[in-house]
Amino acid sequence: MVNTKETNALFYKIQKRTIWTEDYVNWSHNLLKTNVSSPSLNIISSFPFDEKIFEVEVYFKRALNELVIEKPTFEICARAYIGHLANEIIKENNHSLTFDFAYMIYRIVASDLDYPNDLMEWYEISEIIDELRNVDIPLEFNENDVISRIKNEAGKYRLWD
Repeated sequence: MVNTKETNALFYKIQKRTIWTEDYVNWSHNLLKTNVSSPSLNIISSFPFDEKIFEVEVYFKRALNELVIEKPTFEICARAYIGHLANEIIKENNHSLTFDFAYMIYRIVASDLDYPNDLMEWYEISEIIDELRNVDIPLEFNENDVISRIKNEAGKYRLWD
C-alpha cells in the first residue's frame, strides 16, 4: 500500500515548485522500504541526487500510472506537507530550526489554506515566537515553553516515523 500522506506531501512540493531530484529519490526509497514497487519506481530509486529533475519526472509520472496514484487536491497536499514538517519538528533538537519549521507551517496555514480553524494554533505559535524573538520585556514564557508547545502541536499532525 502506498503511503498516501508522504506522496501527497511530495505533490505539495511539486505544486509549489520547490521539488528537487532528492525528494523524488527519497520518496521512491520510502515506498520500496514498505514493499511498494513498480518498474519506474525502481528506476527513480537508482538516480543520484544530482540527476536532472526532468529525467526523474518522466519516471515519476510513469510510476504514478503504474501504482494507480492520482493527484490529490491542493488542500490535501498542503495538509500532508504540514504533517511532514510536524514530523521534522518532532525529530529536531535545535530550537532555531524548530522555530523555522513552525514558521513554515504557519505560512502554509496563512497563504495556502487561508487560516482554517483547525490549524489556528500555528498562527498563535508564530505570534509567540515573534514575541520571544523581538520583545525586550520579560515574558510569561521562555524558549523551552514555546518549544514544548510547538512539539505538542506537531505531535497532532505527525505522519510517519
